[in-house]
Amino acid sequence: MRKIMSILLVLCAVFSLFPIAGCAAQTAETENRIVISLQIGNPMMTVNGIAAEIDPGRGTSPVIAGERTLVPIRSIIETMGGTVAWEEDTQTALLAYNGDEIRLVMDSPTAYFNEEVYVLDTAPTIIHDRTLLPIRFIAEKFLFSVEWDEAEQKITITKIYGDENLNQPVTPPETEEEGIASFARAVVVYFSATGNTRSLAEKIAESAGADLAEIIPKVPYTSDDLDYSDDQCRANQEIQSEARPEIEEFAVSVSQYDIILLGYPIWWGQCPPAVRTFLDSYDLSGKTIMPFCTSGSTGIDGSLAKIKELAPESTVTQGFRGTATTQEEQIEQWLKDNSYLTQSMVRVRLKSQSGDIIIKLNHNNAAKNFVNQLPLSLDFQDYSQTEKIAYPPEEIDVSDTERGFQPQAGDFAIYAPWGNLALFYRDGEYASSLVPLGSVESGEEWIAELDGAIQAEVE
Repeated sequence: MRKIMSILLVLCAVFSLFPIAGCAAQTAETENRIVISLQIGNPMMTVNGIAAEIDPGRGTSPVIAGERTLVPIRSIIETMGGTVAWEEDTQTALLAYNGDEIRLVMDSPTAYFNEEVYVLDTAPTIIHDRTLLPIRFIAEKFLFSVEWDEAEQKITITKIYGDENLNQPVTPPETEEEGIASFARAVVVYFSATGNTRSLAEKIAESAGADLAEIIPKVPYTSDDLDYSDDQCRANQEIQSEARPEIEEFAVSVSQYDIILLGYPIWWGQCPPAVRTFLDSYDLSGKTIMPFCTSGSTGIDGSLAKIKELAPESTVTQGFRGTATTQEEQIEQWLKDNSYLTQSMVRVRLKSQSGDIIIKLNHNNAAKNFVNQLPLSLDFQDYSQTEKIAYPPEEIDVSDTERGFQPQAGDFAIYAPWGNLALFYRDGEYASSLVPLGSVESGEEWIAELDGAIQAEVE
């Protein structure tokens, strides 16, 4: 049952790492907006210039912990006209505003916006009865603008009403994108001037179970632009001048991915200028970049130095050179050589009384649809002294997923005819209707003890 939270919700924001620009409507009429100002160490805030306690009767002040600025959220959401609620059984915070809802599960990087799934860079957690939540995600989804003044240690949060065009927060290029729900923690980002790289990128996305996004120059390249025999052609001139041609906005939010599979044709031994624009435009710190290229003869190694230069805080793996006719086996070998599957698998945690069980999910449609139901409570019971079974509240779509295998201890699957989940603690018999979902990474010794309601959430 939902109840209004008794604990203070606090937003966690790494302002020093992710500065967010101020309100886009500085010239708009002030009566059409709400402006909340808070200052580090000050228990008072102002709402459109009127002073009020942030946390009435408690003297709570915004603080900086390490490089993070912690800001009370209840006052912000309620002042804007929203509500805050708490689900104790699932340890879930619910923020509702203007018909939209955000669900955040404690200690889980998975967030839900109107039932769409997102992966956060920072997981919410409870510290000293306070729930810390990532401000970037909430601000983007509720369309609040946030400004940080380093000199005055001041946070200003603005919401503009009336003109929908003024409702959009101004942020760096990455946060202007409209995010999409994604099961994959990897995305294939590619630039293709003639279509050859596109064909390879689509094959890699299919093999990797990754999302797909194209780098599209705002001014398309013509055949004359790509006349490499002409020193004055556009491609030659851009390479020589280190140009950064403008590119279209992405259809995905790059921040939600851990791995970027970056594809491009080789131009004079280098990655094209549009790819450099991408690397300059997005914060890829902490992400893994796996470069691949198309080229008739030139290898990819000569282009890697520029990628490392433009993404110094990323891990750049060995590159892969292919063509439109590259075979799936070659792609899979490259992915394996760079430990791709280990890094990209989504993990689910089952919280049992004996100990947590971590399950690595496969890259298939059934596993994706299972994740979209999380978090949820599953009622496990023993079956045939071989497996623990549970029925999800909604049927899991297993279409487009290969079925039929012989399960071993630690395998996680779903029986297609009946729709029940099965977690094996002993080897089982082959079943043609058994759909593999994943396998246990740790905590296999606790499977046999599963009994009753167990909380399942994305790790």
